[in-house]
Amino acid sequence: YQRGVSFDTFDNRDATDYSFTLNYKHRGYQLTRRSRTFLCGTDQNDYSDFALEWLMDELVDDGDEIVCLRVVEKDSKIASDSSVEEGKYRQEAEKLFKQVIQKNSQDEKAISLVLELAIGRVQEIIQRMIQIYEPALLIVGTRGRSMNSMQGLLPGSVSKYCLQQSPIPVIVVRASAKREKKKKKRLADPTRRNYNSILQMS
Repeated sequence: YQRGVSFDTFDNRDATDYSFTLNYKHRGYQLTRRSRTFLCGTDQNDYSDFALEWLMDELVDDGDEIVCLRVVEKDSKIASDSSVEEGKYRQEAEKLFKQVIQKNSQDEKAISLVLELAIGRVQEIIQRMIQIYEPALLIVGTRGRSMNSMQGLLPGSVSKYCLQQSPIPVIVVRASAKREKKKKKRLADPTRRNYNSILQMS
């Protein structure tokens, strides 16, 4: 595994954008013409966590890249001067990134992971990250009970904004008991193969 910090302007008060970037590449990761980039919004809610799991389970293949975006408001504790001086934003980012990497431990796909921790308005940050990474898809979670229409999304919600304003295709993921059952069945399948088993057979 290759891990590192590629960008950090949290402690630079002269910077126009405040962000902290962590990156991770699986030892078998290779960028090819078939490689795709996915942007996934993450926060501390369960539905956001499920959206990331769904992305890894259903869409991501070896050679792909996932950009996990966590946005914090300017008046939040983690963005305060004392928090920045104590490096709490780094601790928060490392904790979240560890959780993201752990999700790849089951299938251990040869992928690239990027964590973007940024300060600002969610809508503006999402648009900026789309310009930077040019992802094929934007994936967000929702706590809406019904996905049959826009009524299933909360007024002013991030998922609703993405569906209305995103310049790229958006997938809104809702947690369900049916998907959880499907995942458990897949994990229990003795014929499923991860990266290590494929290497052993080659």
